[in-house]
Amino acid sequence: MTVTAPRLPDAALTHWDLGQIYQMQRVQTGLMNRSWRVDTSSGSYLLKLFRDVTGPELQFQFHVLQTLGGSGVPVVLPVLSRDGRTTIFLEGEEFGVFPWVGGRHRSGLSMSREACRDLGSVIGRLHRTLHASIPADRAPKAENPPTTEAALQKVDRLLELVAAGRGDKTGFEAIAEQTLRLKRGLLVRLGDRRPPDLLPQYTGYTHGDLHPHNVLHGPDDRISAILDWDRLVVSSYAREMARAAVFYFTYGDERGLDCDRIRAFAGGYRSVFDVGEPEIGLATHQLWWDRLTDNWVIEWHYVRHNSACDHLLPGQTGLVKWWTIHYSQVEQALMGR
Repeated sequence: MTVTAPRLPDAALTHWDLGQIYQMQRVQTGLMNRSWRVDTSSGSYLLKLFRDVTGPELQFQFHVLQTLGGSGVPVVLPVLSRDGRTTIFLEGEEFGVFPWVGGRHRSGLSMSREACRDLGSVIGRLHRTLHASIPADRAPKAENPPTTEAALQKVDRLLELVAAGRGDKTGFEAIAEQTLRLKRGLLVRLGDRRPPDLLPQYTGYTHGDLHPHNVLHGPDDRISAILDWDRLVVSSYAREMARAAVFYFTYGDERGLDCDRIRAFAGGYRSVFDVGEPEIGLATHQLWWDRLTDNWVIEWHYVRHNSACDHLLPGQTGLVKWWTIHYSQVEQALMGR
C-alpha cells in the first residue's frame, strides 16, 4: 500500500469491506472536513473525516440523501461499514466512506441550453422531493435585508479603513475604493428599492450552498452528483434556485450574467417545481440587494486581514453594476421568460 498523505487515518478503513487497498491520497478540498481518495481492488472510494456536521445532525443528512436518491436525484450515498453503520467513531473522530464519483465542475457559460435546462430540472426535482418527503421541523433561515442607512454606514466605515491603509502596492486598495464609492452612489440613488419585509411562501429544506464547485457533471454535462450537504437548511426554494443561477451563469466581469442560459435553466426548474413568479421575483430582489449591500471581500481584507479572496472583487463589482442596469432582464430570465 502506498500512503501519500501524512498521518492518514487508514485505521478507519478496517471497518469497511473495500478489498485490498492500493493507494490513499489526501483530497485538497474542504475547509472543515477532511477527505482522502482510496483506491482498492473493489473500486475507488472517498474516506471522509467529519468535522463540520457530526452525530445526529449528520445522520439526518444521510436520511435526506437516502430520500433524494430514492427519487432519482443524483446524490452520493454512504457505504455501510462491516456492522451496517453509515459512520464509525475512532479516537473521538467520526468517519464515513462513499463511492468515488467521477465528473467535473462546470461553468454554466460553457454548457448548452439543453444542459442548462437539465440542470434546472434536477434542482427542481431536488426541491420537489424535499418539499414532499422531508417536512421542515424548524422555521426558515431568516433573510433580513439591511436597511439603506445601515448599508451606507458600513460603506463609510470601510472607506475609512481603505483611506487608513494607503500604500497598498497590489492594486486592491484602488479597486476597493472604487467599489465602495460606486455602491454608495447606487444606495443614495436607489435606497428606496430595498426589498420589502415579506416572508417567502414556499420554504423547506434546501441544499444551502448550491454552486458549481458542489456539483459534478458527466461528459454530456448531465449532473452526476450533488455534493457537500453540510449546509442543509430550511430556506426559500426560489432563493436557492436564483442563487444557483447567478453562480452558474455569471461572466465574472462587467458583462454580468448570461440571461439566455438563465432562462433555459429557470424553465427547466419551473417545469418540475413551480413556486410561482411572485416568489421568484422576491428572491431576485433580495439577491440583488444582497449583492449591492454586501462587501465581504473588502471586510476580509481590512478587518480579518485575509487577502485570499481579493481576486473576486472586480467580478463582484462588475456584476452589481451590470445587474442594477439590467434588473428587469435578469428578473424575467429567472422566471423562465
